[in-house]
Amino acid sequence: MASSAKNYIQLAKSLPSPLQRFFARWPPAAIVPEGTPKTLYQERRANPFEFFKNPATGKMQDPVYSNRRQAQLVKMAREHGVEHLLPETKKGFEYRLAHRVEHGLRVKGTGVGQSVKGHIHERHMIAKMEARRKAMLEMPKLIKTWKRTPAAVSHYQVLNLTQSLVDSHHNPSALIKRAYRRALLQNHPDKAAQSPASTFHSVDQITAAYTVLSSPRDRAAYDASARLSQHGSQDPTTTSVQFRTGVENVDLDDLPFDEGKDVWYRSCRCGNDRGYVFGEDDLEEVGDEGELMVGCLDCSLWLNVHFAQVDNDETAGTYRSWPLELPKRASTAAGDLPSSAKAFGIPPNPPPVQVLRTNLER
Repeated sequence: MASSAKNYIQLAKSLPSPLQRFFARWPPAAIVPEGTPKTLYQERRANPFEFFKNPATGKMQDPVYSNRRQAQLVKMAREHGVEHLLPETKKGFEYRLAHRVEHGLRVKGTGVGQSVKGHIHERHMIAKMEARRKAMLEMPKLIKTWKRTPAAVSHYQVLNLTQSLVDSHHNPSALIKRAYRRALLQNHPDKAAQSPASTFHSVDQITAAYTVLSSPRDRAAYDASARLSQHGSQDPTTTSVQFRTGVENVDLDDLPFDEGKDVWYRSCRCGNDRGYVFGEDDLEEVGDEGELMVGCLDCSLWLNVHFAQVDNDETAGTYRSWPLELPKRASTAAGDLPSSAKAFGIPPNPPPVQVLRTNLER
């Protein structure tokens, strides 16, 4: 017992002065021997961290230590490992942990047995985050749906119109404008998951269809081309034009080449450093056309690569972008000078060594 008392004395001496004064006035019951009389401070206030009701007046009085001073004492006691010797306080670790479990953390109404309260953004936050998570998981499927746009589709089908209806209407411009607005509402991106892939059209398709059909001259030219291309097709409004979203034209020489994998690549605006990737096999398939359409691996954008195949013996099987030959630099020899330069006696450009010697002689 004497050794334990000495240990407590040594521990008390190592504590900061605020803790020493507090334990001297309110000594903990765990280390005080039984039968020890209470101090004057303990007789007045059993717990200095709680409110006190005056027996004479019946009014509530503030604690001896304010909330700020309580937090300071708890922090110092936790650092020295004597927090368990302090009286019960709302600033203690156990009380704060139980309060978080019961009442939640920051957001109102998230505790045990509580109804949802607070602002509207707090009440809808969990549902919005869940909807955002589902949308991110369904993004690859949505991209494949956009890139699987049907190849045979006409401008009339995009706007849900027919050529005969437009030609027979007394005001075709108003009819096409109403169909354009209706198509934008029906093909909104938020409805892409509910609509089948065969009936969904992108905003670029709807805009292109409205631009062509709203102009009488462009609509007549489009109808004429549709009539010429309907050989072997029962639907006169169907064309074999494939629509792609966000096409960017580049030259083959402008793209970096990976010698390890023998492929060309380029970064995309969606953030993929190698969104567009293709090799020589892809170029050979469209070698006669001179253009290769490459789709991004992560989004619906496309890249139109222009190139040409070199057929001479030295560079057989190689590809390069247009133009194949750069214009040659004009020669400056005396025999190659234009006639006007010869008439005025303009000498050819001397070599750099001759110019340097002339300057030194001067």
